[in-house]
Amino acid sequence: MQSIPRPQFCAPTETTFPHDNFPVSYQQNRTFVDRARSEQSPAVAALAGGAGVGAGLVHSQTSDTPSARPQRIHVDKAASRLRRLKSRVLTAARLHQQEKPKWRVAMITPTYAPENHWCRRDITRLVKCVRQWLARRGVEMRYVWVMEYTKKGKPHYHMLLWLPLGIVLPYPDQMGWWEKGWTKIEWARNAVGYIAKYASKGSELVQYEPGARHHGNGGMTGEALLEQRWWMLPTWLRDAVAPLDRCKPLEGGGYVSQATGELFESPWRVIFEGGQIFIVAKQGVRE
Repeated sequence: MQSIPRPQFCAPTETTFPHDNFPVSYQQNRTFVDRARSEQSPAVAALAGGAGVGAGLVHSQTSDTPSARPQRIHVDKAASRLRRLKSRVLTAARLHQQEKPKWRVAMITPTYAPENHWCRRDITRLVKCVRQWLARRGVEMRYVWVMEYTKKGKPHYHMLLWLPLGIVLPYPDQMGWWEKGWTKIEWARNAVGYIAKYASKGSELVQYEPGARHHGNGGMTGEALLEQRWWMLPTWLRDAVAPLDRCKPLEGGGYVSQATGELFESPWRVIFEGGQIFIVAKQGVRE
């Protein structure tokens, strides 16, 4: 097997990304929510899909008589999926970095050889093997990964792995953890910037492989885990709750705060029409 050069430092371009200044420690009140919104920079808004209408939501044409038909918003499924990927990947990377600021971040790139094909279990096996290797050394595994496609439609992965000083990960292909090709490892100076470069790409996220996941992360604990779950909530719900509310979805719709027992119902009604999806404010729907 061709020898692989040892890791070299890589310094991606410094950029502002979502929620870079948000604290991991917070109180259960509206202050956290207000700060989260007020501290978003124009660059963050652009990365998330623009200001005004949320990413993946496009105002549709309305009737000449507004009272006859409420304003509807078209839901672009592809744009919405990309927005969720960006948010979850960048939030996970930021929180890992805040929890372990002195740990080094290894950038791992598992690539497929031309004769090998993608399988959904490939990345799962790699994560499992790395986790077991770290566990034997008493190290918790903290990671984020993103799938990317080449111009020819060949998938590969970009993974960030947080490691304490003194721990150097061996090459997964040489260990037998990645048998489909080869791997590259570098050290990241700006972990969030590195993963954002790939999370921001839209054209490569076409799902050529049925059942493929395009991102994953793990290892979050404590308050950081609660904050991560808060960012995964719908925007309308994040306006009303804080991470410590620990909201969870209910069967039949809506959410409940596990901290207070308060119920929250979505202000939007979903409409399926002509193979497309629209949402409309419930108070604007005529019965």
